[in-house]
Amino acid sequence: MRIWDIIVLSGQALKAHLLRTSLTVLGVIIGVTSVIAIVSIVEGMNAKVAELLNAMGPSVFMVEKIGIVTSEEEYFKMRKRKDLSIRDYRAIEQTCETCDKVAASVYTRRTLKFRNEKLNNVTVMGSSANIIQINDLEIDDGRFFSTFEDDHSKEVVVVGPTVVEELYGEQNPIGRELKIGGYDYRILGITKERGAILGNDLDRYVIIPLNSLRKHFGANRTLSISVRAKSPETLQITMDEVRMLLRARRNVSYDEEDDFSITTSDAYMELYKQVTSAVRVTAIAIPAIALVVAGIVVMNIMMVSVTERTREIGIRKSLGARRKSILLQFVLEALLMSLGGGVVGIILGLISAKALADAGSLPFVISPIAVFSGIFVSTGIGVIFGMYPAIKGSKLDPVDAMRYE
Repeated sequence: MRIWDIIVLSGQALKAHLLRTSLTVLGVIIGVTSVIAIVSIVEGMNAKVAELLNAMGPSVFMVEKIGIVTSEEEYFKMRKRKDLSIRDYRAIEQTCETCDKVAASVYTRRTLKFRNEKLNNVTVMGSSANIIQINDLEIDDGRFFSTFEDDHSKEVVVVGPTVVEELYGEQNPIGRELKIGGYDYRILGITKERGAILGNDLDRYVIIPLNSLRKHFGANRTLSISVRAKSPETLQITMDEVRMLLRARRNVSYDEEDDFSITTSDAYMELYKQVTSAVRVTAIAIPAIALVVAGIVVMNIMMVSVTERTREIGIRKSLGARRKSILLQFVLEALLMSLGGGVVGIILGLISAKALADAGSLPFVISPIAVFSGIFVSTGIGVIFGMYPAIKGSKLDPVDAMRYE
């Protein structure tokens, strides 16, 4: 019997028991859909986080009081460090020979008001005027504040698109007043939209001059210092120079560890991957278990199918059907069910991933590995779990099989 005839015969057998076939395929569909959706969402998150971190650039690093924390003990230990002060910032800015740009920033949260409209708990970033030359800030309309405005603690502000949308609607906010924590500021510019990630709006913030924030909202705040080296090749040299400079200023003994943290975007990305790797394994393990269960269901259904068609097998063998043909037919039946479920699962998985990516404001990433894995796994389920029933059916004695009731 030709292979095509066996495929047709297998398809007819599955069609004859359509409800049973559909229920069997459903388990494979659910498992493959889950794997595809989870992997695609994780890849989308990775792409979004990489985009945000890469915006720092390969030549930029951060100096902070509390850097990357991996344990509660480490966090409380870092909290005891001295704050990074404005004098630390000025020292790096004025004496670092390998630094290209040095900027400082500090954060707080305040309520914003415009006429009768109000926004609560908005991020307020106070920064030096050159922060825009170091990080990923881009101005969409208007301008950023100047060094003069920062030095003289001017009440000027640059706002994120969400603030404009929620407070000003269709009005052009440039030149209008915005009350920040009870103080009147004048809007100079609007930053470009950056979107959101998992419901966290990245455009709900305002930026004011560093000295203005220190004047109105408290000067006793630790700074985050952004440093750009002259080139990626000199990054390590610049980091070493800043480290030595700060250790000397802060009287850190040679046998003591740094009382500050220096971190690059690569370090943040590595931490993110370490955190999400365990989540990814766990998230994929659950639908993987569902796939194994689906495989067991396929095997049980094929066992039932072999039992129901025992007389048919006996008749076919008595008419000259070879054991190989019987074996191949039942394997193909299991394979067609699993492969069909895998294809449907891949389609539904991609549709689900697109919907979840849109809902979470993530880029939609089609993972070739996930797609090929879905095909490979569903094919494997058909072959592995369909083999035992197929072997059992092919070994039936034709005389005994024809007597079976």
